Amino acid sequence: MIMKSSKKINILKAICPLALGAMAMVGCQKDSNTDYEEYAPVDSLVATFSVTPVPGNDTKFVITNTTKGEFVGTRWDVGKGSGALMGKTSDTVFYPLAGTYAIKMQALDKRGKLYSAPSVNVTTTKNDPAYDNLIKGANMNAGDEQFWGKYDATGNKIVWTLANNAYTATTATKPVTAQVNGGMYQAVQVVANKTYRFTMNVSYGAPQDAWLELYFGQAVPADGKDYTDNKKLGLINWGTWTPFNGSRTVDMTFGASGTIYAVIKAGCNSANGHFSTEGISIKNVDFRRIQE
Repeated sequence: MIMKSSKKINILKAICPLALGAMAMVGCQKDSNTDYEEYAPVDSLVATFSVTPVPGNDTKFVITNTTKGEFVGTRWDVGKGSGALMGKTSDTVFYPLAGTYAIKMQALDKRGKLYSAPSVNVTTTKNDPAYDNLIKGANMNAGDEQFWGKYDATGNKIVWTLANNAYTATTATKPVTAQVNGGMYQAVQVVANKTYRFTMNVSYGAPQDAWLELYFGQAVPADGKDYTDNKKLGLINWGTWTPFNGSRTVDMTFGASGTIYAVIKAGCNSANGHFSTEGISIKNVDFRRIQE
């Protein structure tokens, strides 16, 4: 009997510390609390950042979050239209096109609160060479005809005249007795999967049964052949048209890098077709990459 009592006492001694420990844990458990500062105080932040030009490069700047204190994230809006996005504490931003850009920064603390810094404006005065106008002779100055090739898809040729900073297409007769179809073109180099923008000024009187179209293709334009490779923009599409003087713009991407041909094609049908008395004039041609 004495031995049995001794065993019971020993078992109780072994169990009691565990029970006491469990009670202590329950007694120390913290009530649920949504206030983060109950656990770890967080000071309010004064958000600041620096902007430093990259030496020898007029289009790149190093931006750095210089906020004092414990911040856990950085949100940037670099003024290029993409809005505010979470980013690195320090990064390099690239502005390929000349202009003024407003840089904004917000510092994020451990509670998820954002603190805004005063914005900083940066100005670039020239384009990165990769974003320059790819068209040569774009201003249609005297002598710029050397940069433009010509082709005629039909035996009735278009007459191209370079004067007054414009290239003007006319037909030999009005109305024409047979279809007129041809164009001028230029080879350019493009990078795959980047966005490019083509803009040019066009003016005409009232062409009839005529067309003016823009193509970007890999085929080389040639006499005796209509050009149909990858049309991007119809400027005049058949029918009778009222006078116009203004710019036309189209954005595009290309599936492969390399040489393509920018082709401005004009034409009109026989019988009633004509370009108008003034012809169709083209000037200020601009084709450049607009995407990083």
